[in-house]
Amino acid sequence: MRAVTLLLPALLLAANASASISGYPYQRCFEIASNMHDVPLDLVLAVAATESNWDPDARSHANAHGIMQIQWPGTARYLGVKRVAELYNPCLNIELGSRYLKELLGRFDGDETKALAAYNYGPGRIERADTIPKGALRYAATVRKHRASIVAGSVPDKLQANDRATLVVFRSKLRAERIAARLSEALQGATVSPTPVADGYAVQLAVGQSGLTLGDRVMLKSLGFTP
Repeated sequence: MRAVTLLLPALLLAANASASISGYPYQRCFEIASNMHDVPLDLVLAVAATESNWDPDARSHANAHGIMQIQWPGTARYLGVKRVAELYNPCLNIELGSRYLKELLGRFDGDETKALAAYNYGPGRIERADTIPKGALRYAATVRKHRASIVAGSVPDKLQANDRATLVVFRSKLRAERIAARLSEALQGATVSPTPVADGYAVQLAVGQSGLTLGDRVMLKSLGFTP
C-alpha cells in the first residue's frame, strides 16, 4: 500500500463536489443530482451521452425530451412533471433522470444491465420479458462504452484499491472524529477514520477493494487533493 499525505483545510470539508471532470455540459447539475440520489456520476453522464449526447433540446420519435430523454407523458408524469416544457430545463431533467435511474437500480436489485434496459425499454417490458431484448442489451452496452470513455478522460486516479492516504492531522481528537465521519459518509469507495499519530490525530482515508468512484475523485479534487 502506498501512503499519500495531504494537508486539507478543514473549512473546505463542507464543500460539495464542484470540480469539473473535463468539458461536460451542465457539470454542476450532474454532480448535484448524482450526490442527491446516490447514483454514480459517471453512470449518469454516460446515460446522458447515450440518450442525447448532452443536448438539452433533444426530442426523440418516442416523445422523449431533454438531456436525459424523459418520456412524455408516462415517465414524466410518474416523476411529477406537469408540463412538457419543464423537461427542457436541463438541471431539472438531469435530476429526474438520476432519480429514475436510482429507482430502477433498486427495482432490479442493483442489476445495472436490467436497470439500463428498463430505462431504455420501460421497466414493465423488462420485467415481463423472459430475456432482455437485444436492443436493450445494445443500449446498456453503449452506456458502458460511454462510461468507460468518461472515466478514462477524468481525473487521474493515483490512489488504487486498498491504498491509504493521510488527509489532515489535528491536535483535537474530537475534530478529527467529526471530519472523518463527515467524509466517510460522503465517499462511496473509501472509508475515513481518525488515527492517533505522534503530533495528534490523523484523518486517514482507506480505499476499498473496488477503488474510488468518479464522484469520490471529483469531490476529493474539489477539496484540494487529486486522488
